[in-house]
Amino acid sequence: MKAPTPSPHADSASCPECGGAQTDGFSCWGLLGAVIAWEMHDAELQAEHFKIVASYNLQHPAQFHADALADLQAAYVEQIDLGLPASQIRKRIGGAYEGERRVLKDPAERQLVLRTWKMTIADIYAHGQAQGAAQRVRQWAASLRAEL
Repeated sequence: MKAPTPSPHADSASCPECGGAQTDGFSCWGLLGAVIAWEMHDAELQAEHFKIVASYNLQHPAQFHADALADLQAAYVEQIDLGLPASQIRKRIGGAYEGERRVLKDPAERQLVLRTWKMTIADIYAHGQAQGAAQRVRQWAASLRAEL
């Protein structure tokens, strides 16, 4: 599978929010897109979709309102520690944030704060190595859970 075109805005060697390395010219957002694209051809990876997106979002929190981030982290912990199914998480969070309640901050309100992590989306992308990505996602989730 061909990787997406590198972002013209990826002008830093590392992410200003998670500290992850820019890899193959991609920002963290581009790496996330590439990993999600792999899901189409890998059922094992697709089964880890919640962990991929939630791990990414927890490591890139500036775009989220504090209450939405706290709810995501609580659901993440329940999923990792207790095996709460992603379908139940989607139902719970979807219901909590319907209507007027917002998840994302206005772009002008977002403040990036660097926090480095043992693993990031760059480790999952692994220079375009789709093979073994699902196992790396599980390792990432366990690592992130230990750091929360």
